[in-house]
Amino acid sequence: MKRPGTGRKISLTAFVYILLVAGTLSIADSCKKSKPSVNGTTTTTDPGVKTPAAQQYKTLTQTVTVAKIRKSGDGSVTKVMFNQLAELFTVSDATLVGGLQAALESHSAVTITFDPWQGKVISMGAGKQTAVVKSETKGTALKVDLTKMSDDQVNDLPAAAMINTTFDSLTSVIPDMATAQMMFDFITYQACALPGPYGIDQCISFQYCEDGCYARAHKMCWIINNKYHYATHKIFSFANAGSDQLCVQAQKWGGCCVNWWYHVAPIVNIKTPSGTKAYVFDPAMFDQPVLLAAWLHAQENPACVPTGDVPNVSMINIQPTSSYWPADATGYTFGTDPLYTSTNSTMVSYSTLITCP
Repeated sequence: MKRPGTGRKISLTAFVYILLVAGTLSIADSCKKSKPSVNGTTTTTDPGVKTPAAQQYKTLTQTVTVAKIRKSGDGSVTKVMFNQLAELFTVSDATLVGGLQAALESHSAVTITFDPWQGKVISMGAGKQTAVVKSETKGTALKVDLTKMSDDQVNDLPAAAMINTTFDSLTSVIPDMATAQMMFDFITYQACALPGPYGIDQCISFQYCEDGCYARAHKMCWIINNKYHYATHKIFSFANAGSDQLCVQAQKWGGCCVNWWYHVAPIVNIKTPSGTKAYVFDPAMFDQPVLLAAWLHAQENPACVPTGDVPNVSMINIQPTSSYWPADATGYTFGTDPLYTSTNSTMVSYSTLITCP
């Protein structure tokens, strides 16, 4: 990254990941992702249905709800946000834009076919019409402006400086960075880019950054809570105002650019010599826990902004671990996945995909 605190070289481990993916990528029979149609709350995938892996560079099909439709900063391109996909998509066909606009206004679920590597929606089909049920937010939403705030100001935000224990049975503060790094490394070694065996039931698709952050974050929190018994929250970043985009360079996975309208990762308390600080666990982007400012700066990479848009984090929201993905474009309401059905099916589907060509 070009921003302070985020520039880093690709690690030897990352090269191993990439080589392993290139050497072991398997081709599945279907390119469909069997995530369920959702309505902003709990997902309903049948646990007995086996999720197929998606195929690299093939279009994907998924049932989604539309969060927002907007024009790019110069007005030339229509951008579409979906609650169940972190990637920000472009749509060029006027009829398709009209159909998605109707789905947004009626709160209808639609089935879309899309190319995640190009960030384009190809087509849509009718989905079951269902009202979006919004969960009440229990977190803390904050506007941030990295051009006006110092890193210390971001890292010492009252909401991020100390996070309450998620459950009474969990320890709220990790005692030192060595312990945190040990947990981070264990989580990293569950990457689907490695051949295993894995220490959990399903590998984590860190090597595929276009989408799936919500599933990765949910599984990481599960590991931290259940294997190590430390408390977690989730940090959501949003580019949901004006022509904002989250613009990231996938330096660990080939260096291509990825554009999101939201991103999410676990956030934990770590005791440091200068006091307890909030650190983000995001092995898709980093090789160690990082402070909040470093995580946010990495999402405002000017080298990865599309023409007419702005690399900018509009807001952040620190949420309970149970929050899974947005229920709408406001950044204030969230759906859940308490049974990990969407979590596991997403990671199975993305297990053979890689980010960059």
